[in-house]
Amino acid sequence: MEYFVATDGSDNNDGSIGKPFASLAHALEVSRQGRPDQARTICLRGGVHYLDETVVIDAETGGTNQSPLTIKACPGERATLSGGRRLDCQWKPYRAGIYRCSLAEAASGDLDFTQLFADGKRQVRARFPNFGDTQTGEHAGYITPQEAIPDDAVDPLPNVDADMTYDCEPQKGILFDPETFTRRKWSRPAEAVIHIFHYAYWGNLQWRLKHVDRDKQEIWFGEGGQQMGAKWAVVGSKIGPKSRFYIENVFEELDAPLEWYLDKQQGYLYWMPEEGVDPGQAVIEVPQLQTLIRCDGTQRNSVEQVTFERIRFTCTETTFFEPYEVPSLGDWALHRGGALRFEGTRNCAVRDCLFEGLGGNAVFANCFNRDLIVTGSTFRDIGDSGVLLVGELESTTGTQKRFPYECRVENNHFHRLGVYGKQTAGVYISRAKRITVAHNLIHDLPRAGICIGDGTWGGHVIEYNHIHDTCLETQDHGPFNAWGRDRTWSAIHGQSKMLKNRCIDAGDSKSDAMETTVLRHNFFVESRGWGLDLDDGATNYEIYNNICVGIGMKLREGSYRTIYNNIWVNCANSPCFHVGNEDNHDRYFRNITVMSPKYQKATHDRLFDMKASGNEIYYLVFPPVRTPWLEEIDHNCFFNDLGRFTMRYLEREGTERLEIALPQWQAMGFDRNSVFGDPLFVDPENNDFTVRAESPALTVGFENFEMGNWGLTGDFPEGLWDER
Repeated sequence: MEYFVATDGSDNNDGSIGKPFASLAHALEVSRQGRPDQARTICLRGGVHYLDETVVIDAETGGTNQSPLTIKACPGERATLSGGRRLDCQWKPYRAGIYRCSLAEAASGDLDFTQLFADGKRQVRARFPNFGDTQTGEHAGYITPQEAIPDDAVDPLPNVDADMTYDCEPQKGILFDPETFTRRKWSRPAEAVIHIFHYAYWGNLQWRLKHVDRDKQEIWFGEGGQQMGAKWAVVGSKIGPKSRFYIENVFEELDAPLEWYLDKQQGYLYWMPEEGVDPGQAVIEVPQLQTLIRCDGTQRNSVEQVTFERIRFTCTETTFFEPYEVPSLGDWALHRGGALRFEGTRNCAVRDCLFEGLGGNAVFANCFNRDLIVTGSTFRDIGDSGVLLVGELESTTGTQKRFPYECRVENNHFHRLGVYGKQTAGVYISRAKRITVAHNLIHDLPRAGICIGDGTWGGHVIEYNHIHDTCLETQDHGPFNAWGRDRTWSAIHGQSKMLKNRCIDAGDSKSDAMETTVLRHNFFVESRGWGLDLDDGATNYEIYNNICVGIGMKLREGSYRTIYNNIWVNCANSPCFHVGNEDNHDRYFRNITVMSPKYQKATHDRLFDMKASGNEIYYLVFPPVRTPWLEEIDHNCFFNDLGRFTMRYLEREGTERLEIALPQWQAMGFDRNSVFGDPLFVDPENNDFTVRAESPALTVGFENFEMGNWGLTGDFPEGLWDER
């Protein structure tokens, strides 16, 4: 059974190809009345299908094993589902290259938006400082404050909303530098929004401004600041004198091409088009929805057998002022929403689709989802993260499975994400079980490529991914990051550097990380941060046959990590064992490490003065006191420009950073069967890190593994979504 939807159709038609429906919602309603033993297909004809409201697919509308439902573009046609609307703008010259049109709906309160697109290209809401030449440039389009307003400062103005407490503990606002701050007077500062980085650049936060005191150089924050989380709130939202920021939605700052401003009081839209764009011919679109389609079921009454195929999803509103939550105890906060949202589903799929021009997340799998597949799709120019699979721990008891389970994210292309939110990832996993992330190409991101937010419940497989150019705007992560602040982790872990006689025991760390997470056959290329960052308490991992070029790995407190047969080449930071647990059961063997001072970039470390030469094979910070630093470190091959093994370690805060040669290291029980020597890669310039037959690495047990099979596979729809 096949139904057709066209932009020039009518819901009074019969849905045939000659008489198509006008709306997807109506086609779904009609299709549910079809025969229960036949597959159902809704074909979207080419063009932009604007949605007036979010399309909801429930258990009755969805498919079954006998009658699966497919929503797809017609063969050979490009179909777009848009959460926006097209404006009929009658532009008139205003001044200095700015055009203006009247929007009576804005003045009446019936029209509002935080994004604007011209001919499909995202424009820039009027801001200071100007956007700059690139979006991912570390300093382009930002300035820094002098400092944060002190915690004990008293706001001279009362709350503007009696129902809202604007005390943004601990951040009340910032003191700006009059030498770098704009000299223009703002008529409506309370409309403005500040985007400012965390003091340690773990991400960024957004606040509405409450007021600006130019005499005291003070900017006071109003609502916001929920975009990052931490076990300690003071850490999660903390900003400082190096926190770069910009402020948007200020009419007086509309002074550069692409910038726009909506005057909701007077009902005018202002816009400065870029050179060569005729405003009278430009297609102007603004988002009205945050979510395009919701598959809404429950575990007992689930939405089943729904597939989205070859559809472009675009034009959704920003979500950074929506409720955020911290599903785990890591530093990541998130909004449980996306352009395409799944909850209570079984055997649903997203195939060969395009997600672009979104204000928030692209795909969100919330709570119970079984066997969801996202494959062959492209994610670009997105406000927050790409694909998120997030469950709930508190309501998962007995047979209740309030989490994504046995889902797959494979063979997708993620790039240019995190337009607004910088604590974002291509793929984010939290409170989930047995998720496979494979054969994805992920690059040009402000933070992590793949992030696992906690150990609950593990069993994930991360394999054959090609990730490069991550952490472009933040620090301390990299292509892969994992947290483990679960029940056996405690705040005292992070303070174990203070303890003189003991570190924290690993304990029953598998009570949450029940199943082993496997990382294998990934190719990570980076020049900063960590390649494999197993952060606070990350537990129960098996890591093998990965290649990290320009980056190494970090083991912070945690346990039961087995790391073997990996290659680290020219690392910005040498492999690091960082704040170890007692009895951690960690094993590190048959790995190759090549170091060179030419690639050492450890100056970003804020917590510990690295003082590295770039030749160090390992770096240890605050190791266990009573038990071995790791259960095993042996049968490794290492090489550096220095021509000999060296490592550094810091035993406790306040002690001297020691440099250790190989005999001392071996006397401690480590690397007694390892070898120093050039591993003799076959063709590293062309990413062939196979070692030659005469390589010393083979003598200590290293085994060659397949090269070049990472990243997108041959059946990825290359060219389907080329940018026009």
